[in-house]
Amino acid sequence: MHRGTDDRTRVMLSTGHEITLPLELSFAMGGVTVPARRARLEAVLPEGVSSLAIAPGVGCVALIGIQYHRVGGGDREEMGLEPYDEFAVIIPAVRGSRTTLPLAQLADGEIGGYVHWLPVTTDPSVALGRECWGYPKERADITVTDGPDGVRTVVDGDRYGGLETIRLEVSRPQLSSRARDWTMASFTRKDGALLRTNAQIRGEVAIGIGPSVGTRLEVTAELARELGLWPRPLTRLYGSDVRARLFDGERVDE
Repeated sequence: MHRGTDDRTRVMLSTGHEITLPLELSFAMGGVTVPARRARLEAVLPEGVSSLAIAPGVGCVALIGIQYHRVGGGDREEMGLEPYDEFAVIIPAVRGSRTTLPLAQLADGEIGGYVHWLPVTTDPSVALGRECWGYPKERADITVTDGPDGVRTVVDGDRYGGLETIRLEVSRPQLSSRARDWTMASFTRKDGALLRTNAQIRGEVAIGIGPSVGTRLEVTAELARELGLWPRPLTRLYGSDVRARLFDGERVDE
C-alpha cells in the first residue's frame, strides 16, 4: 500500500490487481430489512458493538443483492476489477451506546452496519474485501438481475442448509425514486481489531415501508435460525443506478 501524489491510497491485492482508495463504485441494488431476535444477533456480533433494538428483544437484519457495474477505475492509471455480483447480510448495530432501549441507541451511540456475511462471484472481489477491510467475503454462486420488474437475487445455499437457496426479489417502485446523498458506516473485524469504514452513497434510491406486491424473500432454515430472522420485510430498498466512494477503514477503540 502506498500514497499517490493526490493523497489517494494505492493498494496491490494478492491477485495482482491494483486499486485506489477511496474506491469508486457504481451498482444496482435491491434489499429488505427484516426483524430478528436480538439475543441471536448479539451472539454473532463482536465485542464493541451491539445490535440496534427496534422493540424489546427485537433487532433487525438487512439483506441486499448488489450487481456492480464498475469497481474502481476512477482514474486513468487504475484499471479496476471486473464487475461482480454480491449478497450482503448486514446487522444494523451501534458502537459505544450505554443503553439497549429501543431506538434510544440512535441518540446514544454511533450507528453502522456489521457485515456478517458477504458472498461474491469472483476471486479478485474476495481479495479486495478481505485484504482492504476485513469483509467476510467468500466465493459463491450468485445471480443478481436488474430487470424491468425489479432486482432479483439468487444465492446458492451451500453454507446455509445444503441444497437450499436464498431468493430475494425487490420490485421496481411505481413512483419515481428520490435522489439521495448520504454517508454510512460499516463495521468489520480485521487483524483482531474493530474497523469502521465509511461509504459516501449517491443516486436515485427508493425506500418503502413494509412488504409490497412483487417483493419476496426466502432464506434457508439455517440462516434463519442463526440470526433469529422473521422473513417479513420491515423496509425495502431499490436503486438501479447508484454510485459510492468506499474509504480506507479506520481502527476504532472497543
